[in-house]
Amino acid sequence: MRARRIVTALVVLGTLVGGLVGGWLAAEKLQSPAQVAARAAPPEPSDVVATVTVGELTEQVTARSEITRESASTVEVALAGAEQSVVTATGVPPGSEISAGGVALEVNGRPVIATTGAFPYYRDMAEGDTGPDVEQLQRFLMSCGYRTGGVGQFGPQTAGAVRQLYRAIGHEVVTREAPATTPEPQGGAPAATDDPASGAVPAGGSVEPASGDGAAASAAAPRVVVVPRSELVVLAALPVVAGELPAVGTVLTAENAVLTVGQGRVVARAKIAVTVLPVLAEGMPVVLTGADGTTLEGTLGPIPAAAGAGDAASAEVAVPVVTEAIDEAWLDANVLTVITVTAVADQALRVPSRAVVPRADGSSVVQRRAADGSFEEIAVHELGRLGGTSAVEPAATGGLSEGDEVKVE
Repeated sequence: MRARRIVTALVVLGTLVGGLVGGWLAAEKLQSPAQVAARAAPPEPSDVVATVTVGELTEQVTARSEITRESASTVEVALAGAEQSVVTATGVPPGSEISAGGVALEVNGRPVIATTGAFPYYRDMAEGDTGPDVEQLQRFLMSCGYRTGGVGQFGPQTAGAVRQLYRAIGHEVVTREAPATTPEPQGGAPAATDDPASGAVPAGGSVEPASGDGAAASAAAPRVVVVPRSELVVLAALPVVAGELPAVGTVLTAENAVLTVGQGRVVARAKIAVTVLPVLAEGMPVVLTGADGTTLEGTLGPIPAAAGAGDAASAEVAVPVVTEAIDEAWLDANVLTVITVTAVADQALRVPSRAVVPRADGSSVVQRRAADGSFEEIAVHELGRLGGTSAVEPAATGGLSEGDEVKVE
């Protein structure tokens, strides 16, 4: 009897629990129209705010500038007739001065001498030669203080001047056996012989072999001074400053046998894409930043004409940058360059332009969020706009500060 009562109680309890769960589930699925509308309604809109910042409001163009000498040029080194032309020494380190008669490089142990002239040498010159190249060499030797006996033929005095030039740089001159000449008629004047000390030979560079045993005459045959064209490099003016030179061990070819030299003060030239040129103007402010973070202010120089339509859109042109003296440590560097195209404000409060609300009387306000979350209007003067940002100044001191939040409408 007692067991039957317990079973009946459990059945009743289970029925009650099942009813409650079923009713809850039904209530969840069966909602009134008001409940459905409430759930479908969008949430209450929240305020969109922006933080007030401080800084400059400018439009800028970023580029790179090459730091070089005011006048930079490249000059080719003539290759010697050897199987290989290898750089065995450099005369001066980059940034150092190369003077007239100085050694820029040594190739296969022989010097490459810096000279002045109007054209590169086109042949090896020897005693007895004449021509514009000989005259150019003689003028250079005279500019260095050596006596050549005038301008015209490569004579004994020119040979002596060449010996002195090579002696000054610690090298021996190149010589070769003098060409044979027709013997003088019987009873003629004795032929002149080569004097190794002075380099003197008869006019025309030819000598008559001494009489006697043929082998002895051949051994005593005079020699003439030769200036190989591969040992002379011609520049428009000297001294110059060494730029990029082939490193020791470089095997020279027609492509890399080049010296880069410069003259004048250190200057900067900005590399600007032709598509940007239309927005630039001479005198725009420029800031150069070196690899160590140091900066140098300047202005843009004359803007070159834009490239033609046939040129690639990615082409660049060099625009000079006018600055104070540039440290020579920057030579051959490629530095960051920032050009200010438009300057609205230097150090000003900046807010989104949508946060500035104009009033009918011509004034403007921003809505600043207070500590309690409400907004209050702050009168401001809009200094200018650029790219969706406005530079503003509060009408009253302390009305608006960096870090404040303003409502963006």
